[in-house]
Parts: sequence; C-alpha cells; structure tokens
Amino acid sequence: MQAIKVLIVDKEVEFTTILTDRLGSWGFAATAANSAEEALAARAMLAPEVVVLVLRDKDNRGLDLMSVLKAEDPAVHIILLPCKGAAIAGMRGMERGADDCIPLPLDLGVLINSIRKVTGSSHSIEIEESDP
Repeated sequence: MQAIKVLIVDKEVEFTTILTDRLGSWGFAATAANSAEEALAARAMLAPEVVVLVLRDKDNRGLDLMSVLKAEDPAVHIILLPCKGAAIAGMRGMERGADDCIPLPLDLGVLINSIRKVTGSSHSIEIEESDP
C-alpha cells in the first residue's frame, strides 16, 4: 500500500513540523508548507492527495489558497482546520468544496480518520492522542 501524500499548510512552522512528524509516524507521506507560495510549489512538485489547510484569521487568504489549489487540481481533497475566530471561514470553505472541517485544537485521530475517509482508504484507526 502506497502512503497517502498529505500537504500541511500553516504559517506556524512549529505546528506544521509537529503535525508532519506525527502523520509520518502513522505512515503518511506528509510535507509542510508555511506560506501560500510554498504550498503552491509543493503542490506542483508532490501532487498531494490531501491538503490540510489551517485557517488562522477571519479574512479569505486561506480560502483563496484553497480555491487556487482546487482550480489547479480538482481531485485534491481539502481538510480545513479553522482556529478560534475562523469558524465562519471554515463553513465558507465547506460551501466552496472543502471535504472536511475539523476545528482546532486538533485531535490527531480525527484528522487521520478524515484523511482516510476523504481518500477512500479502507484502513481506519483509533488513537487516543490529541493536540500536536
């Protein structure tokens, strides 16, 4: 079974580093991007199956990036992680075609199961880990 390729996008380097490491330990091919530019470059090089996109503010920058990613690759799955204060942006993202929306703080098991669900992977897990 080939590893599911996941691109994690957030401006917080520590968050993406920890989440990338944790997903990697669960057998995912996880890559981090800490800006929209890095995300677009990584998407072009890696062709991820899933993009995990953190929404950290009330404006539309994250949703704009989501739109660009979906326009470039309509098959890519988007999972949004809205922070406190970005819940409405998360709802808008779902209306615009995101596959899932998981509020922060993050439960790693919920994210992993969401990744597997949106990609159609038949392997589900149950873990009791939280907050990367």
